Amino acid sequence: TASALLYQLISTPLTSSSVCHHSVAADCPARCPSGWTQFGSRCFIFYYQSRKWSDAEKFCISIGGNLASIHSSDENTFVSDMINRASGSRNTWIGGHDAVDRRWLWSDGSSFEYAHWYSNQPDNSGGNQHCLEINYGGDYWNDMPCTYSRPFVCSRDL
Repeated sequence: TASALLYQLISTPLTSSSVCHHSVAADCPARCPSGWTQFGSRCFIFYYQSRKWSDAEKFCISIGGNLASIHSSDENTFVSDMINRASGSRNTWIGGHDAVDRRWLWSDGSSFEYAHWYSNQPDNSGGNQHCLEINYGGDYWNDMPCTYSRPFVCSRDL
């Protein structure tokens, strides 16, 4: 039926499985699991089915990763382009949050050293914007309430 086909479409990850994307001088000796796309020494996968930030993080953990952390301009461009190819320019959850001491952290525990915030962001508008979305105003980042439902990107190390 049409509804079954639509469900299959939105619940299936939209990625390329055997493509190796890399930054300058990076090699891709290992392979990502099927359905994931490699960039440098990490694997990424986009899910179109919208979830709240915490539910998206739990799902990413269940498949061996976390919501994506981003550590360079090249990675940001790669993730944004991956989302755009799969869904158009949808605002999409990645793994940043500031629920602890109003300091931005990545859910995978890695250092939050790179940022690509939109102008005047993060602003914590309304006092409850503690989760990070990408593809805001282009490929920029924005803080949003974690209870909003968004598509999401998971990442994992090789």
